Amino acid sequence: MKLKPKNKIKIFFILTAILILVAGFSVKAATNEPYDYLRIFYYREGKMARESLFANPEHIDVLAPQIYSFNASGKLVGKINPDILEFAKKQNIKIMPLVTNGNFNKNTSHAILDDSAKQAVAIEAMINEAKQNNYWGWQFDFEQIDASYRDKFSAFIKKASDALKKNGFIASVAVVAQTSENPSDYPNDIWKKVAGVYDYQFLGASADFISVMSYDDPWSIGPVTRYPWLKKVLDYSVSQIPASKISMGIPLYYWHWNDTTGVRLGSGGRQGIYNIFKKYKTSIGYNPELGASFVTYWKNAKRHIIWYENAKSITKKIELISQYKLHGFSAWALGLELPSVFSAIK
Repeated sequence: MKLKPKNKIKIFFILTAILILVAGFSVKAATNEPYDYLRIFYYREGKMARESLFANPEHIDVLAPQIYSFNASGKLVGKINPDILEFAKKQNIKIMPLVTNGNFNKNTSHAILDDSAKQAVAIEAMINEAKQNNYWGWQFDFEQIDASYRDKFSAFIKKASDALKKNGFIASVAVVAQTSENPSDYPNDIWKKVAGVYDYQFLGASADFISVMSYDDPWSIGPVTRYPWLKKVLDYSVSQIPASKISMGIPLYYWHWNDTTGVRLGSGGRQGIYNIFKKYKTSIGYNPELGASFVTYWKNAKRHIIWYENAKSITKKIELISQYKLHGFSAWALGLELPSVFSAIK
């Protein structure tokens, strides 16, 4: 049967409308696809950490125990409890231990960075330990090093990363958060004493990924990580390191302030928050500009405030991972978090 011109026009518009509708649904479906990111949790042996690990394995891709360190001779010291290794294996959680410069001792790091023979000892020990325990890889967590050792640290990381990769292991580096390479942008000589040793561009090129410790905001008189500062850290980081190689640091601990005097009194985890709720009459709130939750209470006629992370604040931070197209997050540390935090982690 031959269609009349009017019917042809009707069918054309109907088909066009269907195509537009289908295309719209396709675009919507594509934009709503979840962003896949790597979830790294730092781990320190203890009762609370064990409880968190055993209760939430489905939220953990990589467990990063802070167990190992180098001594001044380059000897690798430390051991992960066998039951933790066995649990991680059963749950398909990758193990990536941290290795530190002693107890963040600058003399230990200087001794290693100044001596290529000690570096060789250290690297060989890491490879052997990783093979023996089927580790996914290692993360270098060298801290409190003077900025004058910047080039030597970079060279060591390049040498170690090449050796680890050659043997099939991941190499990553934890770096103190930077917002620029201008020393005057940091208070209390932080650039020279803490942050300046990390050459973001060089380390990013050498390692598989970089965990930016975007917490302990040096300018904050409130949260551990103010949201505007976090974005400033990420803006600078992605200008130096490919975004796909950046793991954003997330704090799971709180900062406690005397809100009357403005003095920071300490830090802690969920047990501390539970104790406050049990002991004092409290008020809770959320600051959308700072992206952090808080609880206030009075003690000895002084107002106290604790800035902490919960599902709401963590959700806001994790949204940045897809916005910046990052590698994922590195959270410090299991056992400190409130249980609600895991509802924000996909």
